[in-house]
Amino acid sequence: MRSFSLPILSLSLAALLTVSAPAEQPGDLIRTFLRDVMGFSANDVAAVQAGRAVARQMKTREAVDVNIFGAVRLATSAEAFLSQLRDIDLLERRLGITQVGKFHDPPLASDLDGLTLEKDDLDALEDCRPSNCDLQLPAEAMERLRSRVNWRADDARAQAMALFRQIAFEWLEAYRAGGSASLGAYADHSPPISNASEFHLLIAPGDMPVDLPGLIHYLVHYPKSTLKDATDFFYWNKGEFGMKPTTRLNHVVIYPLAGTGAPEPLRYVMATKQLYANHYFSATLELRTIVDDPQAPGRGIYLLYTTKSRVSGLTGFIGTLIRSIVRSRARSGMEQFLTLTRKAVEGR
Repeated sequence: MRSFSLPILSLSLAALLTVSAPAEQPGDLIRTFLRDVMGFSANDVAAVQAGRAVARQMKTREAVDVNIFGAVRLATSAEAFLSQLRDIDLLERRLGITQVGKFHDPPLASDLDGLTLEKDDLDALEDCRPSNCDLQLPAEAMERLRSRVNWRADDARAQAMALFRQIAFEWLEAYRAGGSASLGAYADHSPPISNASEFHLLIAPGDMPVDLPGLIHYLVHYPKSTLKDATDFFYWNKGEFGMKPTTRLNHVVIYPLAGTGAPEPLRYVMATKQLYANHYFSATLELRTIVDDPQAPGRGIYLLYTTKSRVSGLTGFIGTLIRSIVRSRARSGMEQFLTLTRKAVEGR
């Protein structure tokens, strides 16, 4: 069975667009958005402008949704920060992510050589079956890992790890060829949970105040869709997102906002779409929006970060008891992550 966790990533462009009236001055954009759209107090806004991270829980439609918004000011330029985001493997190591790797273009199987699963996770694969598995896996992957590893051999864990890496690489290649529909469903739950359906619930109509049709269409319909001027890359990471270290495969899209009709201070949005997670998250969408600080051109930006996740274990009687704790930890985790980001980016 799967449990719950605390997410720590993303940022929001859509809501920001709603507060940009033609008569509004650029210097008021962040203040108005944080106050009127995200519900920040005057003290919260002042804290963000002073370089302190502030996060708040966002409204959700279902008990399994955990949506967190955070903001922080960074003493750097948009281009300098974007350069660090492109080197996501280096940046996340500086943020304390235990294992991380960026895939080549095109990806290589060897890009996953540094990935390891926990001993307990490897041992659990021997008896992993649909509706009874400690990891999120499709039924076909469960069967392969159970039947193709010689579990009586001294090197059983090494065999299982090698096969898991192979399967993970096959998932990525399947996604690059056929999109989300090719990823199948997590069979540790009954009924199985469709990867594509769970992601779609994160971006359903009405989920954000203003649609981002080009970006959202691209994320949903990749690789059949195109997005002008956007760049993509893929990476994997393993971090302490909850009670167990969690491994994830991710698709990142960096979208420049010049020429899109967005207000002038908005520069880039970086969307991270989860393709796989072995624990907790059935789907995650992270949105980092980079906004110029008009009071310090070329020397300051605001980072707006929205993490939207579907997290199992938050329904039923036990889920009701722990839901508020999980979301509170998610909020504090966002603030910690943004604080670490500021220190890493500013070289502190």
